Amino acid sequence: MKRGLRLTNKKRKNTEQAPPPPPKLTRTSRYTQVPQVVPAEEAEEPGERDELDEAATGWQQTTVKMAGLTRMITVGVWLLVLAGPLLAFFAVVLAGSSRATTASGQAQGPNRSAASATGPSGFAELYVAAYLAAGEGTEDELLPYYAEPVAFANKPGSRSASHVVTVAAEQVEKGYWSVTVAARVSAKDKAGKMTDRGMHYYRVGVQVSGTPEAGGALDPSKTPGTPPPGAARSSAAAQSPAAQSPAAQPSPAPSGSASAPAPKGPPALYAATSLPAEVNAPPTASSGGLAYGSDASRDKEVSDTVSRFLAAYLTGEGELNRYVSPGLQVAAIVPAPYESTLVTAIQDDAPDDADEDTVPADGTRRQVLASVSATTGGQDYLLSYALTLTTRAGRWEVASFDTAPALAPDRTGPVAASRPAPDTSADGT
Repeated sequence: MKRGLRLTNKKRKNTEQAPPPPPKLTRTSRYTQVPQVVPAEEAEEPGERDELDEAATGWQQTTVKMAGLTRMITVGVWLLVLAGPLLAFFAVVLAGSSRATTASGQAQGPNRSAASATGPSGFAELYVAAYLAAGEGTEDELLPYYAEPVAFANKPGSRSASHVVTVAAEQVEKGYWSVTVAARVSAKDKAGKMTDRGMHYYRVGVQVSGTPEAGGALDPSKTPGTPPPGAARSSAAAQSPAAQSPAAQPSPAPSGSASAPAPKGPPALYAATSLPAEVNAPPTASSGGLAYGSDASRDKEVSDTVSRFLAAYLTGEGELNRYVSPGLQVAAIVPAPYESTLVTAIQDDAPDDADEDTVPADGTRRQVLASVSATTGGQDYLLSYALTLTTRAGRWEVASFDTAPALAPDRTGPVAASRPAPDTSADGT
């Protein structure tokens, strides 16, 4: 037993001290790259090493190229550093110029705005209506408009006004207007019956305290303060809601809004400087002349096209598109306002020697003015329509539904004409 153990230990000792066996040589595959050892004496030069690195990594920049790129980046950075102060200087100059332009525009804006006559005109209309309805014992109804003491001798309600409208408004001075109002007046006769007295005209002087948009001359940038002298005749006239025209009154803020909009300048206040003065009607003007000089009623083709077109347009009878040129968008009035139509006259701008029996060549244009008698409810009403006709396929068609009659090219404008004063009443009052 001892000998056997000794032999076993000896064998284990020999095994531990024995060197590892050399690697077994095997046959390599034809696809396997066999590593080659480069001798130390054949080391590459630096240029050759760069070429090998480029081939191995794909990087195509050499050391010389990298140095040039670095110099370019350095030069660019220095250029940006040097240009920085110049760019900042130009930015400051442009910003200052923009602020100056905005400030000058804001300062000149109120001065350039034209004074509006809407507020003074509305105030004058309300004043004239209240003046015509007032009488003895109701003079206080004029306090919102005119605060001077007044004593009327007529009974209240002896007159009334309807269809009150401004026909002229002239700014006499800044914030001071002369407004002419037309009102259809009804008055009681000796028997106490209200009768129509026709159209009357009244001129009113109105002073305004407010911005140009309200008819005044105040700077809207100023905060609301005490009105200048003469802008309001009394506190009652200034504080009454009726003294402000609808155009000048601020709109109520919508429910649920966070805050009311900021007011634009001081509030507009109006006051009359005297009682209304009844005057003549303003002068009217006669037309400078139209372009229609020939009678086209005898031209059957033109008359037929115009008659059928207007009948379809006003009564809804017939196909409207049959009488219009392609591309013209027009539809009959709905609901139809008339039961029947009759063309009573047609004028056009054709030359006097035009042949009325034949239709001209395609593309010929003609402007016409048609007078129509339209019937509804057993009554006949006169209307006028300006149309432009053109020929196509040997017939006339409506090419344009003109918005206004054509003026003669040799007329420069309307001619002023005088108009007599209206008859105030039948009994001379």
